[in-house]
Amino acid sequence: MFNIGKFLIWSVCFLLWLFGKLDRYDFRIKFRDLFPFLYFIYIFIYTIILENKIVFNFLGYILCFLFIISIYTNFISGVRYSIRQVKAKIKLVEKIDNAYHAVKKYLFEQNFEEVAEIILASILIGLIYIQINFNTPTIDIVNKSNIEILGFVIAILSMYGIYIGFLQYLASDSKADMYLGKSKVNYLIEKSIWYYITQSRLFFFMLLATMIVPIAVKLNIPYIREFTILWQTSYVLSLIIYIFLLSMSLYVIRVALLMKSKADDNLKYNISKQIQKNYTEDFWFFYSNRHEYSNNFIKNKLSRDFSKLDTSEYEEFIYNIFRTDIDIRNLNYSISEKISSGFQLTRTQKFLNKLYTKLEISNKNQWLKSYKEKNNSDLGNEWKDFYRYFKTFIYGKWRFLKLYKDYFSPDIWQNLIHEDLKIIDKLVKSDPTLTILKIESPHETRFSVSHRNENIREFLFKLLVDKQDINLNQILHNINDEERNLRLSDDKQFFDYDYEFLRFQLLILLDIYKNGGIDINILEFRRASDFYSQICFDYLGTGRIETFVQNKITEAESEEEIKQKRRAEKIQNLILSMNEEYRLAFMLYQLIYTDYTQWDDNIEFYDTEIKKLMSCDEEQQNYLFEQAKEKILSTNISHRITDKLLDNLWTKRNEKITDFYWFKQFGRRHQMSELKIIYVQSLFSGKRFSFSSRFNFIYDSLSFGNVVKSTKNSEKCIKVSTNKLHWRRVRNKEKMDNFCREYLLLTDKLDSIFTNDFYSYKQNDIQLSVEYLLNTNKVDLSNVITNLSVSSLLRLEQILIFRGQRNNRYFNYTSRTIFDSMTSNSPFYWSGGEGVLEFYILKTIDSFYHDLYRDTQFLDGLKHSLISTLNFHNFTINEYVEVIAKKVSSVDSISIFQKEEIICKLNDLLYNTETKSSQSKLAHKKIYRYR
Repeated sequence: MFNIGKFLIWSVCFLLWLFGKLDRYDFRIKFRDLFPFLYFIYIFIYTIILENKIVFNFLGYILCFLFIISIYTNFISGVRYSIRQVKAKIKLVEKIDNAYHAVKKYLFEQNFEEVAEIILASILIGLIYIQINFNTPTIDIVNKSNIEILGFVIAILSMYGIYIGFLQYLASDSKADMYLGKSKVNYLIEKSIWYYITQSRLFFFMLLATMIVPIAVKLNIPYIREFTILWQTSYVLSLIIYIFLLSMSLYVIRVALLMKSKADDNLKYNISKQIQKNYTEDFWFFYSNRHEYSNNFIKNKLSRDFSKLDTSEYEEFIYNIFRTDIDIRNLNYSISEKISSGFQLTRTQKFLNKLYTKLEISNKNQWLKSYKEKNNSDLGNEWKDFYRYFKTFIYGKWRFLKLYKDYFSPDIWQNLIHEDLKIIDKLVKSDPTLTILKIESPHETRFSVSHRNENIREFLFKLLVDKQDINLNQILHNINDEERNLRLSDDKQFFDYDYEFLRFQLLILLDIYKNGGIDINILEFRRASDFYSQICFDYLGTGRIETFVQNKITEAESEEEIKQKRRAEKIQNLILSMNEEYRLAFMLYQLIYTDYTQWDDNIEFYDTEIKKLMSCDEEQQNYLFEQAKEKILSTNISHRITDKLLDNLWTKRNEKITDFYWFKQFGRRHQMSELKIIYVQSLFSGKRFSFSSRFNFIYDSLSFGNVVKSTKNSEKCIKVSTNKLHWRRVRNKEKMDNFCREYLLLTDKLDSIFTNDFYSYKQNDIQLSVEYLLNTNKVDLSNVITNLSVSSLLRLEQILIFRGQRNNRYFNYTSRTIFDSMTSNSPFYWSGGEGVLEFYILKTIDSFYHDLYRDTQFLDGLKHSLISTLNFHNFTINEYVEVIAKKVSSVDSISIFQKEEIICKLNDLLYNTETKSSQSKLAHKKIYRYR
């Protein structure tokens, strides 16, 4: 009858043997495994199927012995493998396995040498005891000749002499067999119990006994039989030990040959496994005793190990320790497993919490009332303690490795950091009490990552991107994938935690892109436009941005100039990489930023890009504005740029302005000039044709209309205050003067708002509005021309000449219009500034101004201003004319001939006139002297 019990025993033994041959999920089948496999089949057929009893003869015993020898190593490995699989589910098995490993470590690792000596002593004493008590036969040393006894002694000493010579040979080539700071030969030898036995004092006593006991027995001392038993036992044990040492030596020689042929991968694997095990045990030992030892053990341990390594081994050593290896169950794997299994309260803790709750005894958690709350608090503290320990471990490890980062390849550096980030992420999300989440989650800070203390993930990410030659595009791609997964995830509990870290990573990459000499494919985030655009907006929109409009790079420029221009180009790319809503919001934010700066040097870029965005249908315009408004109101200027202000700018962008009092509806807190308000509204309008002046004043008295309206509505007001009306008119006139002057100054930065093609599509509302004010005599030119540049004055000239008859038929521009408008145009001081001087220098060859250059007062003033300016700037006339030509290049082109002509005119003005004047003065003095 089929015996199920025998079949189960056979199946278990066979499976354990097979499991022992598993190597990283593959069976290591060799030719020598054929014998044990056939023997298993023989047992199955002979004892289970045929139900026969095995009767051993001499050959059967030999075969059985060989079978046991061939399977015992794999059988034990299979038992260990099975225990590892079962212990995670059965706590008792886990406790037994842990106890086994603890005993094994204590006996065969920490005290291996002492245990070996105890085992040898036990065998020696046991064999002597058996021989004495059971009257076993002994060698008759007394009747042996001295030569025979001496032969025994010399034989045993010669054998061990050969062994010592072998050890000396191995020690002579110690540098060649080093791997990760460990000697390969020492690793093999120290794993053998026979090596430790030869190092024991008892072994030397046995060798000494083989020499001294025969001499003592020859002297006919007492206890001859006992000494003879001691001698022959020591001799036999020495022979047995030598046989095992010989086997070990042959194995070492075989490995040494593999080392010379670079085929010792298995040995290297075992050494690396031992190093991993050592670090894993130390990590958990210091965690268990974290209140007694310093947490900085990792730095000290790495320092000691690095001192034994070659620089070429740094990377392999660290990667071997800190990568996650499922097969070896190394440090990272053990940490991950511990986090998965979680932390549990001891029975003692639970009992005390229950006792405190029942008896209402005060303890450290006295504010917690219920038993469950106390348990949750204690459990949270367990998670928090491990988090703090692990955080200290991470900081210590990476601050040390940072010193050697140049010895690591970018891929290994990135993999190691990602391993730690995964563990941290798992640690935070596995904590059921959410205690770690409250610690690790950063405080919200919109504007800069430097405004708060970094957490451990941010510390690691900075280390990652700080590594030279790291693939930042790959990191950016990973962030993009993580962001997409986050959007699709249903887990809202850790959304902010994940989002903040993604945001931090992207901010760091944007900063590297802008300030570093590294190109990153920022368009990678086009698919995640809102996520990227919001972060890019926060990164750039923290105040008035630097000037980023630069000319193209030329070969003649210095390295620093090239660096600045590339930085400027990258800022432009960052702005353009945002989606339309955030791009419009950012450029409007910069335009209306409240720092009393009306126009920065980036205005031309904003003008071009906003016009592109607003060249759409009205529905899209409304959408873009509402989105941009929402984003601007979330910034640091929302206390000045209010919702009402933005709505007024938008809704009243096409209104006709009948009085300058119209601007009061916007208030004053926004710090925008009247021109900027009109300009922003012109951008909002998105017009491409049908331009007209925004101004159409009904009342000549400017603000008189508003005053009259207010008086009509009030029965109590009978007479308008003349003084009040006068000052309103003065203030409004000053505003109009400033409006025109600011426009002319702005044309130097933004030439698109001016055109001399007065009947083309290029004309715009702003220029037409300025022309309206200038040509209807509503401004004082003396205030307008003050400190204008020469290019602005040229534009003003064109407006006054070609628009003279458009709005006021009584206005006529003459050669003296600008000269007569100066507050001071005496021969000794011109109030217009250098712009007026440069303007009239250019006009020396203009026939329209010929009559003005006959005016002695004008010529004296021109000459005086010219001499003062040349002395101030230390220019020659030629140099000054070149400077002026460059200034007006955007308005008018001055040919070489014209330059030469101007220079001749100025030389004639300075030197010929000056000579005559000097002669006149000299003659006058002579008359006075001889009178």
